[in-house]
Order: sequence, then C-alpha cells, then structure tokens
Amino acid sequence: MSDDSDDYTSDPYDSDGLLDGNDSDFEEPVIKDKGKGKSQSIEYQALSAVRLQELVDDDIRSVAGITGLESPIASILLQHFGWGREDLIEKYLDSPGRDSVLRSAGEPQNVSIAPLPPSPAVRQKKRARLNTPTEFVCGVCCSEVAPEEIFRLRCTHAFCEPCWQAYVTGKVKDEGQCLLHCMQDGCQTVVDEPSIRKLVDGTVYDRYRELVLQNYVQAHPHLRFCPYPSCTETVSCPGGRGSALLTEVPTVQCGQGHVFCFGCGLDSDHRPLICKFVLIWNKNAREDAGTAQWIKANTRTCPRCRNSIEKNGGCNRIVCRHCMLQFCWLCMQNWNVHGYNNDACNAWKEPEPDAEKTEAKQNLEKWLFYFDRFNNHELSARLDQELVERTEEKMLDVQKSSELSWIEAKFMQQAVDELTKCRATLKWTYAMAYFLEQGNQKQIFEDIQADLEKAVEDLSQLLEEPIEENTVKDLRRRMMDKTVYVKGRHDIVLQDTAEGLAEGRWQWILPLE
Repeated sequence: MSDDSDDYTSDPYDSDGLLDGNDSDFEEPVIKDKGKGKSQSIEYQALSAVRLQELVDDDIRSVAGITGLESPIASILLQHFGWGREDLIEKYLDSPGRDSVLRSAGEPQNVSIAPLPPSPAVRQKKRARLNTPTEFVCGVCCSEVAPEEIFRLRCTHAFCEPCWQAYVTGKVKDEGQCLLHCMQDGCQTVVDEPSIRKLVDGTVYDRYRELVLQNYVQAHPHLRFCPYPSCTETVSCPGGRGSALLTEVPTVQCGQGHVFCFGCGLDSDHRPLICKFVLIWNKNAREDAGTAQWIKANTRTCPRCRNSIEKNGGCNRIVCRHCMLQFCWLCMQNWNVHGYNNDACNAWKEPEPDAEKTEAKQNLEKWLFYFDRFNNHELSARLDQELVERTEEKMLDVQKSSELSWIEAKFMQQAVDELTKCRATLKWTYAMAYFLEQGNQKQIFEDIQADLEKAVEDLSQLLEEPIEENTVKDLRRRMMDKTVYVKGRHDIVLQDTAEGLAEGRWQWILPLE
C-alpha cells in the first residue's frame, strides 16, 4: 500500500488549485479516508494510463491465480461480473458454483484458451505434407476456404478469418464493444483477447484495450476519466458522489494538470456552486444562447449618446469613444459616482410589487441579472489574457532596457493567471447567488463576493496602464502587491463557501424541474 505522500488533498481554501499528481503504486484504486473534515479537503489520486492498465492487469492476475483459470478467461469473467473481483471469487470458489459461474458468462465447459496458431508458412507446409483438400465452407460468406484461413473459437464454432476480422473490427470500432460473442447464432461464448489480437490490426486492438479500460472505470464509482480532450489520465476519489455532493464540490486535478469536478465531470472548477445547481444553470444557459439575453450580455448602448459598444477589455469601467462618458458595464451607472462603493452592483435587489409584472417576467429579470454577470466574467477573463498577449512584445523591449530579468518581466502574466482563477470563481458565485434564498446569509455572501470583485477590477485596471520604461518597475510593484491581495480575497470566498456547504448554512431556492 502506498504511503501518505501518494495521497492528494484538494484544499478549497487554496486559490492556486490542487496539488500536482504522480503515479504512485497502490494495491487498490480507492484512497483511504484519513479522517479529515469534509469541508477541509477532497482526497484523491491521479492515475496515468499505464497505472490504470496495471490495476486492470493486477485484478486479472489475482483472479487467475486464485481460480486457476487462464488470464483471458479471468478477464472475461471479471467483465461479466462488472469487475467485482471479490464477488466473483466468492461465487467461483463456492463448491457447486464453478460450473454455474462459467456457464453464466457463456464459457464452454472444460475448454481452455488455445495457443495462437502457427504462422501461415508452417501451416502451408503441414497442409502440403498431409495433402488435405479444401472442403470447408464458411457459414457467413458461404465461400469455400483453405484450412489455413479457418479460425475456430474455443467453443469449436469455425468461420473464415476474413469474416471473423470484419465482425470483430465492426464490433470494436463501430459499436464500441469489448465483450463480443461468437458469430454462431445462440452461442454466448465471448471472443477472448488472444483471439482478438490475432484477428485484427494494431489500431483496432488498441481500441479494444481502451474499451476494456473504459469498462473498468465505469464499473468503479471512485474512478473517473479526465474530461479534457485527448487526455488519458484518470482520477481515483473515494468521495465526490451521492449525498456528499450536497456538502462539497469535489474539485480534483489529473496528472497533466487539468482541473475538473469529480462529481459531475465538468471540465472546470465550478466552486462554490454544488453540482446539482451547476447542471440546472448550464441547461438554462444553453437554452438561452443565441437569444436577446446572449446579445445583451455581450453588447451595451451608451447611456448618454446611445451608441452601441462592444467590450474589448476585462475591466468593467467603460469609456464611450463617442462622448467619453465613463460608466459601469454591468449596471450602466456613471462611474464617477458609482465605482465600487457601498452601492456595488453585484447584489440582486428584489423589485417592489408591481401588478403589471407577471411572475414569469420577474423571474426573467432576475435570471438576466445573474446570467449577465456570469457571462461578463467569462468574457473579461478572455480579454485580460488577450491584453497580455498583445503586450508581450513590448514587455520584451522593456525588459532589455529596464534591467528586469525574464522572470521579473512575467508579472503581468502572473496577475492574469490569478485573475482567471478569480473570475472563474466569481462567475460561479453569481450562479450560486441565483439559487440562494434572500436573507442574512446571502447578504454576507454577497458582501464577500463584492470585496473580491472590487479587488479583481482594481487589478484588471492595472493591466490597462501603459508600459513605459521609466514606470515599469513601479507598475510591477503595484501589480504584484495587488495580485497578492486579490489572492487573499479569493481564499476568503472559497473558505467561507466551503464551510457554509459543510455546515448546511446555505438555504436554496429549488427551481421547478
């Protein structure tokens, strides 16, 4: 069993994310609970594709060693029993149970895996020596084939190799099956791995092996593939499912550094909102994409000159190029009297009763308020990153003339990295606020949210300051100080929301489904 250094702990208070993974050996892919509080950590372990394959092979060898069966048969039985190793062994070793277990998996009695047949050249010599006539007719294609082109499964059903190849290839590549039965009608014998390796080319065989791994992961609730495209990593997490998803957000990180939610499989960190409401929020957002709400989230009309404005930076302080009015992108108020003061626009204010407004219209206005701010942080994070990319060339020139080292010149990218994490959290705090009931707890939550948002906007404004040789060092100092401050506010938001989930502090408005 691995030591404690092989376990991973995700701290919801750490805005830098999760600990890096490594491929440590351990007997089972389940991590033992160290007894830490649910609000304090999420224990998990990252598994590489090689390590996952080792776990599968270990289970097969274990069953084969205990039952005396050959490894391909043990693999078939494990898949038949949903990779329930202990259940399989218990039933197999039960005195009258061995034959029944084999029969339940479609295995012919007293037949073992035959060794791979000799090469065609050896078979041709043997055929010539025996002078055997070709009289076999394939039951699928009805073609008369030579003995060396016949493939016979261990159930004794035989067909020509081209038909077997087409059948296995179709099942694996087109249908995505790794447990395929004999072509003979009514025969439940499973085609074993050595036979598949012999019949198909390397790409199909590799796909078959991938399907076996997928079958293994799907059978174990504590395992989940990384959802990022082309990533082959897996994560083992003992929690992150069932009722635990009401009190925690099981954010994990694979060995390649991809952060995702183990509970719902979303390929991002959606703290602090729990999975149940994330699914509802995303469903509503998909339904509204392309409508007037989506357009509203991406464009504005200047409150003074009425010209259309598209946002081109991460900061919410907008300057109209036509009339030079400065206003807030979110609430459209004059920035000189708004800024981020006690009247911050992050909180939804329940409207006064209005007989002319239907309940549906009021719900729509509330949804637009939160969705607009959610989408704004997604847009701002992207624009902040684009701003840094546009200034990288200038930073190189400044670096040469200002005696800044290459690492010191990375202060803007470090600020944007922190901004990106904070904006990801902020957008989900707006989704969370949408589902929270009005009351003192929500007001405290929105106060903490507003503190982080103000810090984020201050840092975002620093990114838009011009980079000059004589001021770059002062800008670097101010930006680094603000980055540290922003990280501290981010930590507070994550800590408070995680504790609130664990304590059952939040009161949710359950939407109609």
